[in-house]
Formats: sequence, structure tokens, C-alpha cells
Amino acid sequence: MSVRNVSNRERDPSSYKIRERDTLSKIAKREGTTVDELARLNNLADPNKIRAGATLRLPGQRDGFDAAASTQNNQGLRRQPTQTTGDTFDAGTTAAAGITSPNVSGTQNGYRNIQDLGAFTRGGSNSEAAIVVGTSEGNRRPDGSTTSSYGGHTDPGNAKHNRGSFSYQGGGARSPDHADQIWNRELTNATPAYERAARAAGLDPNNALLASTFFDLHTQSPRAAQNFINREMPKLAQDPRGVTRDSLIDARVDAYRNDQGVLRAAGFNHSESRLRADQTRRETALVSALDARGYRTGNTDAAQPSNVPIPQPRPSSERPTSDTVLPDNVPIPRPRPSSERPVTTTGGATPTDLNDTAQVAAATDRAAVQTRTPWISQYDASQVERAGDKACFRAATAMARQAGANVTSVDRRIQVATSEGPNGVTVDRAAAERGRNYIDQQLAAGKPVVVGVNHKTGRNVGNADGITDHFVVITGRGTDAQGRTYYTFNDPATRNQSRGADTNANNRFYVDPNSGNLTRAGPRDGYVVGRQFDVTMVRPNA
Repeated sequence: MSVRNVSNRERDPSSYKIRERDTLSKIAKREGTTVDELARLNNLADPNKIRAGATLRLPGQRDGFDAAASTQNNQGLRRQPTQTTGDTFDAGTTAAAGITSPNVSGTQNGYRNIQDLGAFTRGGSNSEAAIVVGTSEGNRRPDGSTTSSYGGHTDPGNAKHNRGSFSYQGGGARSPDHADQIWNRELTNATPAYERAARAAGLDPNNALLASTFFDLHTQSPRAAQNFINREMPKLAQDPRGVTRDSLIDARVDAYRNDQGVLRAAGFNHSESRLRADQTRRETALVSALDARGYRTGNTDAAQPSNVPIPQPRPSSERPTSDTVLPDNVPIPRPRPSSERPVTTTGGATPTDLNDTAQVAAATDRAAVQTRTPWISQYDASQVERAGDKACFRAATAMARQAGANVTSVDRRIQVATSEGPNGVTVDRAAAERGRNYIDQQLAAGKPVVVGVNHKTGRNVGNADGITDHFVVITGRGTDAQGRTYYTFNDPATRNQSRGADTNANNRFYVDPNSGNLTRAGPRDGYVVGRQFDVTMVRPNA
């Protein structure tokens, strides 16, 4: 676009005054749109007949993507925060508020949480947002240094002057750093709506990859970002791939569609291949910046549990002989007469108060991701074979089976704990990460996951690893009022359903920031249902 034409639009960015020798095709080409779009917006019966001096309504200020799709200095949308013009599509009308799903994938994608999203967008050119998004824009490097385009350059798509990390084009910026301060405030103002939409979809808004993608897309096109939070985040939550680079690229592309599914990206001449190339480049740059700045915490193969190393079986002479771990797929027996039911005690592996009948109040908040897993007591002989103190694994597999999950053999376990001591277990952090990723993937598919836990000092010779003392069933995942991710579980070590079911607010694992393991705080003695639980192994489903 020539400088003269830019000035024409600056008087009114939503219209264009036709000049002598203008044709609709020339105007469409300059404005990054199509003849058909201009004819539709202006109700032109004959696109070949336009009159000099007349004013055309334009689809909206172009984002300048055309040339940028093939250059490192792709600058996207650099508009003043107060402007409402954008790419030539309507922001979606499907609001995310209130959308929840029992089968969402969550955001365990190998990237840690940003503890304070407000802090992420504070600090002018030194803010994390300026550096991460600036890397996508081509104005910054992941180490925080600037490129030659940071101080100011001409946008390759719309000939406007860009400056700063975000390629800001609006007025009132005295310097590149001041431009960054202005756009940081814009991202701060946009954050609450993003957070509400993410939580409504069952996603964690603080996840570094998800949040950075939103900030980057909002910088490029606020209207696309609005579609992203309205329509695409609920879809992301149910994507079997999880919230990954590839699923985010697809979501970014689809954010440029209207509610009828029509691609509305005038800056790319409405070409999906050109738009996808640009969105792929930008998302890849975000990943590189986050990785370089230490936001990656583990592997991202959450959807590929087959890649998880499986411990080799021990020789039969070294394997435990206790009946704590039984072969899988044990049939659920029919109820037996009470006279035939076994007498239970509390002198075995699971100290339990068999007289506990106190009603435990259900948690006031519920996990956003919730499977349909019934609670079963390990003392219920009508549903558990050889019910009693040592039947926790059989009860756990019975719960999982009724929810559609068949637990595989112990040789396929993900071994999280490597040893135990007086204060708990020693954890393989990488294995803990793999275990959480696998749990997230299964919860997204609507399946619970049986896990082993350690709750007392001393080797347990009845289980394959010599560390596991008990088994519970992870049934869901949510975020509490402090923004912490938790995992709900059913505990079979009681006859009291209100205490053992996942509705009990105490039946929640949290991620230990030091070890990466799932843990439930509590004492190391007393009845099992109240003890400290540290996950020791994750038992994959078939």
C-alpha cells in the first residue's frame, strides 16, 4: 500500500474515497480483500461501475499479513488498543461462559504455569510478554535482546510504522519502550476475559503455552483472539492431543473463521494455506521462546503413553507372593448372603475405622474434568472379591472397570517412586511428569486411573515395587480458589462413602512443586483415609 493510500485511510480506517482511474479490483488488491467482498459490503449491483469521489465501505483495517507470511518480520495487527476495526470476519457469538465438559483434556502439556499473569505483562520492554510475543513478531530474541526491527520499521503489509516488541502502530508512543508499555496494558485489560473463558472450558489459564498463545493472537488480531476464547478453547479442551503446539495452530487458524466456518482473513487474501503458514511460524516461535526462557518442565508426549518406558519384570523368584496385586479383569462377584461374607479386621495392611458413619460435607466446588466413576469400599463383599483389609487394589480396579477402564498388569506400570524414607518417598521427576500426562490423557477420554500410594514408613513386600501401601482411583481434575490444579480420587479404605468418595474435599492430590509428584498432605499415622498420600505408581488402562 502506498503512503498516499495509507493517509487516505487514516482519515477513516473503515472507508475509502474512490479516485480517478481506480477500479474495484485495484482497491481490493491494495486493501487486502476481494472484489466480491467489497461489492457485498457496498451493495454494488455491477462491480465494474464505480464513481470517483464516492466512498466505499471497507471490511476493516487490514492486518498486513500478505507479505509477512513469507518474511521473518511478520508484524500482524499493530493497532491502538481502543480501535475496534480488525480482520474481515465477525467475532464468534458462541460465548465460552458456562461451557463445561466432563471430558476435557486440560493443560498438562509440559509447560509450567505462569504464577501471576498480571506480572507477565508488566515491565515495559522487560516484561515476559514483550519478550515472548516479541520473538513471534521478529523484534526480540528469547534472551531478551532486540533485533534491528525493534526500534522502528515499516510494516511489510500495510506500510504503517511499527515500533517496539509488539510492532505497535498506534499513536502516543514516545519510544519503543513506551509502545511496549501501552500494549502490555492492553494485554492486561484483555486477560480477565481470557481467564474466565479458560476456566469455563476446563482449561488452566495460567498454563504458559496457552496464555502466551492468547497474548500473541490478541497482538496479531483482537477479533481472532475473541473467537479463540469464545469458540476454540472449549474445542481445545476436548482435543485428544491436549493443548499442544499442533492443536493450538489449528485453533489459531479456525479463530479466523466466522460462525458459519468461512475463513475471513483478508490480510492473507482468505487463503488458508497462507494463514496456516503464518500461524505455524508464530506458534513455533512462541514455543522456542518459552523453551529458552525455562517454561518447559517435561516431555509433551501426553497423548502417547506407549512411549513411556516400562520397568522390566523381575524374575519370578523376586516377585511378591502376597495377594495385594491380583491378575486384572477379575469378574465382579454376585452378592453373597451376609452369613457368607468375610469378617474384616483392622490389623492388616489398611487400618480402618469400620464404625465411621460421620457424614462428611461434600466439597462446594467440583472438578471441571470429572469421570463417571462410582465409589466402592474395599470392605464391600458384594462387589469386591475377598473383601477386607488387603483388597484395596481389587476395589480400585472394580471402580475403574465400572467406569469403562480396564487396568493392565503391574509390569506396565509407570513407576514414580524409587525409594521411601521416614518422611515419604523419593521421586523420579520425569516419571512423575509422564504419569501426570498419562492421567490427563485418560481423564480427557472419560476414564479414571488407578494409582498406588505410599502412606507409611517401612517396605511393603506385598506390592511389586516394595513401596506402594495402598491404591486409590483418580477420577477428575480441577482448579481451586487459589488457582492450584488438583486431582480428585476415590479411596476404598473405608465403609463411609461420604469420606471415601471424591466429593470429600480432602480426597485431592496436588502437585508438589519440588518433586513434581502428586501428593495429599496429612499425618503418617492414624486411619488410612486421613494420611499423607504420595503417588508411587500409575497403572495404565488397556
